Amino acid sequence: MSTTLQSKGKSSFRWVMLLFVCLFYFLILGFCNQSFNILLGTITTDMGWEATQRTAVATAMSTGMIWFVFVAGIMMDKFSVKKVLGSSVLICAVLILLRGQAKGFMFFFSIMFLFGAASAFYMPATTKIITLWFDSDELALANGFLTAASPMGQITANYFAVKIMMAIGGWQTFYSMIGICVVIITVAFFALGKDRKSTEASLVSSTLTVNDIGLWKNIKGILKVPYVWLMIIANMCFLGSIYAGGTYGQLVLQTDPGWMIDKAVSGRIPAWNNMFSMCAYILVPLFIAKIGRKHYTKIAIICGIVAPICFVIGYSSYNVTIISVMMALSGIFYGGIVPAPKVLMLSHPEVSGPRAGTALGLYVTAERIGISFFIATLGTLISSANMQMSQVLSYFYLLQLIAPVLIFIGIFVKKNETKKGAA
Repeated sequence: MSTTLQSKGKSSFRWVMLLFVCLFYFLILGFCNQSFNILLGTITTDMGWEATQRTAVATAMSTGMIWFVFVAGIMMDKFSVKKVLGSSVLICAVLILLRGQAKGFMFFFSIMFLFGAASAFYMPATTKIITLWFDSDELALANGFLTAASPMGQITANYFAVKIMMAIGGWQTFYSMIGICVVIITVAFFALGKDRKSTEASLVSSTLTVNDIGLWKNIKGILKVPYVWLMIIANMCFLGSIYAGGTYGQLVLQTDPGWMIDKAVSGRIPAWNNMFSMCAYILVPLFIAKIGRKHYTKIAIICGIVAPICFVIGYSSYNVTIISVMMALSGIFYGGIVPAPKVLMLSHPEVSGPRAGTALGLYVTAERIGISFFIATLGTLISSANMQMSQVLSYFYLLQLIAPVLIFIGIFVKKNETKKGAA
């Protein structure tokens, strides 16, 4: 006899749990990681690294994540999410502290690799927390707050990381300060946070029963759903092109003969996208809540089409004002498309609640592989582009159109699944 899953429903404490995961995203994924990008040149000089060593350290975190994130996702559905999240964040805090004590290349590389491995656990755990405490009506909004926390941390780092580092005596002390802050928040999370089982998630499945839940049952259940794969590939393509464009965007603006912008101005241009997307991640779900959740998929498709077109217009314009406006507009439309594949995947009956961790493990693994592939591909194209780097980058952003196309196909796939289920 199958036992249905019993949701604990909404609780006012859900906002406290959301605050904790947003703080983790803001401080670790946003502020700490962006500070590393900003300070990498200074660290390289102080450590006396060669270019190959700098590249190895810069990619060590992503390498660590790829190896562990799928296993981490599976664990989210099997063990206490609170304990997994709190423990992984605490490990991140210790590793951040150890950066300030690093004396050589291998030690720093090992720290960054292990930091990536620990990040593989806390990143899906934060989203899993949201599925445990927020139902389908609030999922997009809660995920919007979480998504916005990262660019908020990045913007804060862009404006204050160097100033703080100089004020407190160097990057070693700077990382010690971040590590201590993360430890304090983690202790508060262990003391005040509450736990929920996967079978008690607010985002409850309409089809799964207790007998459908298990390690191998979850994996097989996720892998056999075409809709899940469509959302995974959509995210992989969209996020991959975003990260690739972000990696080489300032290089193009500084070195393309049609641009030749100095570092200060080229750094401010993508900031428009960060600022407007940060707001849109929250405001777009609120707007959708007003007009009806049934329109979420349509809005995601529209945003997914318009956003890359903004990039093409901006990079092809060779005008600072136009590209700044296009960056701001693309940030607004990012609010509708960037979180959409994850939200739509988590809302699927074969995923909701008890299988969310397993799905997220596969989702983030594909995302990281896609990011590495797209960065390498764009780097090769730009290296061989000579005088046409901006045009190459413009057309590369059109790969983002794969995402709305796959989401559109997903509408019909889901309808077909519903017909089969009814039959």
